[in-house]
Amino acid sequence: MPSLAQLPGIHHITAVSSSAAENFTFYRNTLGLRLVKKTVNFDDPYTYHLYYGDGQGSPGTILTFFPWENLPRGAPGAGMVTAVAFAVPLAAMDFWQTRLMKKGIGFEVGNRFDEPLIQFKDPHGLPLELLGVESPPPTTPWKDGPVRPEVSIRGFHSATATLHTLEPEQHLLLDVLGLSRVGQEGRRSRYKMADEAAAGRYYDLVVDPNAPPGRPGSGTIHHIAFRAADDTAQAQWRAGLSEAGLRPTEVRDRNYFRSIYFNTPGGLLFEIATDPPGFGVDESMEELGSALKLPTQYEPLRGDIERRLPPLSTTPIPHLFQALPLDQDNGDTVVTLHGTGGSEHDLVELATQLFGPSTILSPRGTVNENGLQRFFRRLANNVFDERDVIARAHELTDFIVEAADRYGRDPGRLTACGYSNGANIAAAMLLLRPGVFQKAVLLRPMLPLETVEHTDLSGKRILILRGARDTVIPPDSTDRLIDLLRACGADVSIHTAAAGHEIVAEDVEAARSWVSAGEDGPGQPLAESMMPETA
Repeated sequence: MPSLAQLPGIHHITAVSSSAAENFTFYRNTLGLRLVKKTVNFDDPYTYHLYYGDGQGSPGTILTFFPWENLPRGAPGAGMVTAVAFAVPLAAMDFWQTRLMKKGIGFEVGNRFDEPLIQFKDPHGLPLELLGVESPPPTTPWKDGPVRPEVSIRGFHSATATLHTLEPEQHLLLDVLGLSRVGQEGRRSRYKMADEAAAGRYYDLVVDPNAPPGRPGSGTIHHIAFRAADDTAQAQWRAGLSEAGLRPTEVRDRNYFRSIYFNTPGGLLFEIATDPPGFGVDESMEELGSALKLPTQYEPLRGDIERRLPPLSTTPIPHLFQALPLDQDNGDTVVTLHGTGGSEHDLVELATQLFGPSTILSPRGTVNENGLQRFFRRLANNVFDERDVIARAHELTDFIVEAADRYGRDPGRLTACGYSNGANIAAAMLLLRPGVFQKAVLLRPMLPLETVEHTDLSGKRILILRGARDTVIPPDSTDRLIDLLRACGADVSIHTAAAGHEIVAEDVEAARSWVSAGEDGPGQPLAESMMPETA
């Protein structure tokens, strides 16, 4: 085999999502990564290829996405890279736990090879990790981003692949690619690349003979790329890989780097990409990611492409914010969520009746169904478009978290008060983003998602208010929602009023008693007027 240059570290990782706008909102606004290039898929010019990284788009910091709109959810598994790990300063780990909690994102903490670890998922299910390191990689934080540079992500720490067996993949890593095996924890083996200071210098293999095969789709990794210093180093790698029988592709010009690809024995797609020319080849450092850049062959189609690509910003959400005077404000915020055909004004009076004088944040549903506003689409009566439920729940959660920050409200003291369709979106938010609400009053809810991953709702107080004569929603759906919430650890109370789908005085009295019991204080007077029925 020819003498090969050493691999310094990871160049980029490419993943798949199912909404460009949700992807952009999460990685830019939540993780604080800079969009350094907005272009399109070389093989599908009507789909974005979005590149996120540090302030300069440095190799070792670049996470890229193909956001195929409404693509079904995949499943990370054997034969895939199954987790992306970022490095953050050790002292920033508390900051990131607090930030994720405020954003309503569930996470787990742990330790790996003596480094603290936070594990969570993006809105489409991609497993992500943050590892606290004493000496972060010398990358360039985005100084104009939403996260302070001193606590920001500093590029990749590592990537994890899952396989059924260690060999022959380990032979490829050690004897062909020249990595060094530097540690083992249980089924996890760690390998290190050449540059001790580089971002993304570690690559982990987890051996799980029982892991189901990975299923491509939204929330999965497409491929991982390793760095070559220049074209000469890449040519050496291509010759060496060919001699090893790995059949690398010809060199492909990706405008910002040049690439060769090959499949590993374990079924993964590897790439070796050159550091040059970099993302500044067609934009200044100040303008990175600000304009749509197209491969030359697609410039004649620019007008059509721009019309068909979805906007990266999400639809603005009309809302009402009603603040109490400072001398009456106890710090809590009630988020009211109306039923089908309602508006942001519908539940304001009810919230005051249930919780007493309150600061209220009340968004309006942005889905129009035959002139009636809702929070998500449905395919038929009581048949929900579950992809849309998931997308809208994440979008609404992001809005609520950002609005709470904008209005100076404590994101740890948000209470949901939802009716019918609003109760259903609140339930979906609790199941998908459990940190967003500490408690919830759900009037006439049903199960919003038939399939949802188990989430931890320990410590959450939830009141379900049912109608004994409710013919609008199937009672077994409410039963299943209650069972699911309790299985997730929530403290669920139930009251069934002698009513139909409409809200009646009995609901108000029951909710006041529940609120009072939780606060160990007196309830408010009973309501004098009832809410009208809005299906």
